[in-house]
Amino acid sequence: MDRIVLEVDSTVAKAWRSFSASQRAFYEKALSVLLQGDKEKQFKQILDEASSIAVSNGLDEEKLNRLLNEE
Repeated sequence: MDRIVLEVDSTVAKAWRSFSASQRAFYEKALSVLLQGDKEKQFKQILDEASSIAVSNGLDEEKLNRLLNEE
């Protein structure tokens, strides 16, 4: 594996630092699949898993809309 560096806003950086090793591994896998540009079915499964994790962490439609509308 190669290491890369991504620039993100401070909110994303703070969230990343608070993730457990398993959460980081999940997002690293998701990003890898996304950037490969294929494996559509596998990516859909990752999105479904991310959705379940978000819901179990208290994300609901109202909170999601608020996050999406932030600048």
